[in-house]
Amino acid sequence: MSNKADELLKKMESDQTEEREHSLRENAILHTQNPLQINAGTAFDWEEMDAYAKELERMDREKPFQKK
Repeated sequence: MSNKADELLKKMESDQTEEREHSLRENAILHTQNPLQINAGTAFDWEEMDAYAKELERMDREKPFQKK
């Protein structure tokens, strides 16, 4: 009987460690690990970000600092 009780306790402990923490701290850690997933900002922020991305693409195509 002791063996079954030990197995049950081990299972209960493993179940508790597998649960994810649902807190602001855990969410902040996840956001810092995935910085490319932006999900906030105003419409103006998104327009500026899109314009900046297009400018970077243009600069990559044209290579403005490349010596001729």
